[in-house]
Amino acid sequence: MKNAAIRLRWKGMRIVFSAVLLLVMLLTVLPSTSSAADEQAKMIELILDASGSMNGKLQGGERKIDAARKAVSKLMKELNDDVVMGFRAYGHQSPREKHDCQDTEILVPFGAAKQNRDKVASKMKPLSAQGYTPITWVLGKAAEDFPPEFKGQRIIILVSDGKETCEGDPCATAQSLARNKVELVIHTIGFGVDEVTKQQLKCIARVTGGKYFPAQDAMQLAEVLNEAAGTAKTEVSEQKGEGWLEVRGADLSGNKITRADTGEEVGKLGHTKSTIKLQAGIYNVTVGKAVWKSVEVKAGETTVLIPGYLKIEHASLKGHKILDRETGQEHGSVSSLKGRAALMPGEYDVMFGKLAWPVTIKAGETTLLKPGTVEVEHAHYRGHAIRTPGGEVVASVSNTMNWAPLPPGTYTIEIDGKKLSFSLKEGEDKKFQR
Repeated sequence: MKNAAIRLRWKGMRIVFSAVLLLVMLLTVLPSTSSAADEQAKMIELILDASGSMNGKLQGGERKIDAARKAVSKLMKELNDDVVMGFRAYGHQSPREKHDCQDTEILVPFGAAKQNRDKVASKMKPLSAQGYTPITWVLGKAAEDFPPEFKGQRIIILVSDGKETCEGDPCATAQSLARNKVELVIHTIGFGVDEVTKQQLKCIARVTGGKYFPAQDAMQLAEVLNEAAGTAKTEVSEQKGEGWLEVRGADLSGNKITRADTGEEVGKLGHTKSTIKLQAGIYNVTVGKAVWKSVEVKAGETTVLIPGYLKIEHASLKGHKILDRETGQEHGSVSSLKGRAALMPGEYDVMFGKLAWPVTIKAGETTLLKPGTVEVEHAHYRGHAIRTPGGEVVASVSNTMNWAPLPPGTYTIEIDGKKLSFSLKEGEDKKFQR
């Protein structure tokens, strides 16, 4: 009896040991239930810029909006079937002339990637890049797209090729949204952007625990879209203390500084004062008639803004407006009385009457335009209209102002009943006698 009891006890121990060993093997091989749940407990909203600037071309000649279509299509094919995602666009519904600062739409509501692949493709195809870049408004609407009851990660991936062109500050708004919605993170992708846009997008990402990704073509955009979808939120440390803001080479109009969240003016910079001490935070800085937004001042550090400059040889007395390429808004002007304008780095049209001379302004650099000039000796008091080959009047000279600056091109001028055609080169002086 005693030996039988011992054998039974050993048999029971072997059964328990085998069960424990099997459990250990299963835990080693299979992913934990909590990890799988954590992976599933996230929703991704992709926001695509379809503003007018997306009609611009990349180095290879492809339009940005066409490259974006390819990249988003590639992302949708590679996403795991069960990833929950939605798709929003902005700038695609209204032309630039409408100045629509609420132009955004959720094109594909949240759903599993396997259900949304074809939907995203069908919505991407007809997108027409034409409007403004209302990033502040778009981020607020995107945050509202997530179900209120959802407790997991709320991930926004913002693709933009330009800076904010409407009211509000996108970085200050992103910071406020992240504070109110703990699990919200915004990753940003700069698609062939200038330094001002890059700085703004970096700020949006940093204050939400997100990451900024640069992209220069369709292939890079597809790669960083995929990477952003799998990038986790990082811890955001609140900035406390004081830092410095410097504007190098301010023009005579100076630079007014305001808090991005309240609009409170906190100081001015100019020729006699180029640096100011500020509490760590996000600020707006005027440059000419424009506003440099999402300027982040960090504790113990100096943030440096470097405008670019525009000069025009033989500028007219009336002056030449400098318009933002995307919005058509005036950012400054140059005339014979004011020979230089400070501008945020970016793309502009310099106006010669109704003619636009496109320029790219780079940080710290002076762009010099050398228009040709048209002069008529002994000009008639009624004037002589200068026209494009299509007949549009772009300038006029008379006995009170017998010359006019114009961009290089082909023109016509009428003198004593004769219509004369001529070509004008950059910096060339073309003289006619009457």
